Amino acid sequence: MDAALLAPAAGLAAFLAEAAALLPPDALLYGDACAPYQADASSCRGQAAAVLLPSDADAVSALLRAAVRHRARLVPQGNLSGLVGGAVPDGSGRQVALSLARMRRLRAFDPLNRSAVAEAGMPLSELNRQLEPHGLWLPIDVGSDPAVGGLVGANTGGSRLLRHGDVRRNLLGLEVVLADENGSVLDLTAPLRKNNAGIDLKQLFVGSGGALGVVTAASWDLKRRDASTLTLFAALPGREAALAMLDACEQRFGEMLSAFEVMGAPALAVTLHHYPALRHPLADSPAGCYALVEIASAMPGLDALLREQAESLLAGLHQRGLVADAAFARPEALWPLRDSLPLALTAEGLPLSFDVGLPRSRLPAFHAAAERWLAGEHPALRLYDFGHFGDGGCHLIALLPREHAAAYGPAKLAMLKSGLYRLVAEYGGSFSAEHGVGPLNAAFYRKFSDAGAQRLAAGLQRLLDPAAALGRHRYD
Repeated sequence: MDAALLAPAAGLAAFLAEAAALLPPDALLYGDACAPYQADASSCRGQAAAVLLPSDADAVSALLRAAVRHRARLVPQGNLSGLVGGAVPDGSGRQVALSLARMRRLRAFDPLNRSAVAEAGMPLSELNRQLEPHGLWLPIDVGSDPAVGGLVGANTGGSRLLRHGDVRRNLLGLEVVLADENGSVLDLTAPLRKNNAGIDLKQLFVGSGGALGVVTAASWDLKRRDASTLTLFAALPGREAALAMLDACEQRFGEMLSAFEVMGAPALAVTLHHYPALRHPLADSPAGCYALVEIASAMPGLDALLREQAESLLAGLHQRGLVADAAFARPEALWPLRDSLPLALTAEGLPLSFDVGLPRSRLPAFHAAAERWLAGEHPALRLYDFGHFGDGGCHLIALLPREHAAAYGPAKLAMLKSGLYRLVAEYGGSFSAEHGVGPLNAAFYRKFSDAGAQRLAAGLQRLLDPAAALGRHRYD
């Protein structure tokens, strides 16, 4: 990549003057008004030269044409719920935030086709609120509230990926504005489940973090809401038992197994300490870890059958020594035990978070290896884990006691992260299970991603964004 393309924009003032002519006065922000657009959920912060708030794809197209012509750099933004800094301008004050927050219309909804076309700025919660009266939803279930464009940019998964899949599996089409001299608008929003008329171009932009084009709308394959649900909590001797239980649940319930979350006993203990209003369902059953399991179907009237089958399955697992105890409860009594974990650990110390993905069969061995490595290399830290065990997702948190924080400067933190990610790679895993690539983990992308894949990604970015007009992260 020509270094000149990565330098602060020489034509920034000319670009902003043209942007002022293209947008209404309240859609171009400067100074203190930019503050809400300069940090994401990871607390990664930057400084924007300005914030653009277009209201439709035509305006995005015009802005990209101007950015290419003036060599300005735009950073696309959704709801700023990301955790890798990919939607935050850098600290130079020379990059421009392109917020899609005003593009939040539901353009089309076809209940018989079970499809909807939503603009990139629409929050996931708002989309599902509009779909709820029709018994439909987009089953991407995450703790934050990303916008539609952010869902696509991060290829979001969530707690029910095991059953419903990630964004790729639920996406029918996209509208994307390209960073070429024409600001070309690529309309691939046709809500078709069968369409093999050439290369499936929409998938190029999924998981790209806005580096290849600006997603302005997405077409979704909607699902029926669950009418029968069973939620249970199980105490297990260890993660090998969790793996056996997962396999048994899949054999018994098949695609009705909606979620299979596992949390270590130490992590649950910290959560209960900081949230005393929460009740431990199995307080009298010591365990190495716990499983939170959800079985669900869109077919009504199955609750009693699901309970009967689950009780039979648990009895067999108990006889094999794989389940110490289990309890059934309503979802709202059990899910807070898992969802409160991150905040509880933040209250306990300084959490160093790792969201990694591994083959499910290697999760127990990896966790044991990570504990040994951390105890040997960083004995002041304690390892906690929870996550989407059923899809190979693992949230590792190395908790740094506040009294040791001074000993962990940037260099030592980088060594810690590199060591853990090297272990992830040894076990065949990914350093970024859900959040994509951005400034906070770009060094690990370069270190742990296949060199050939990096070259191909860089070539693709140069092809689609030759003027380096888009995004924080350059694959080259």
